[in-house]
Amino acid sequence: MNNCLRSFKGVSPKLGERVYIDPAAIVIGNVHLDDDCSIWPGAVIRGDMHKIKIGVRCNIQDNAVL
Repeated sequence: MNNCLRSFKGVSPKLGERVYIDPAAIVIGNVHLDDDCSIWPGAVIRGDMHKIKIGVRCNIQDNAVL
């Protein structure tokens, strides 16, 4: 999962408990994933301008870009 997580300008994503990130997804920068979240193939979550918070038990589906 570490290859899926990238820091941006010194800020790294924060993960809750039991988070699943598919190896083909990317999470960058100021992103907080709450407990029981899942990020699916091809999804990109970019916290490069503002913080992105994904709530408890949410999922981001294939090829979504946030």
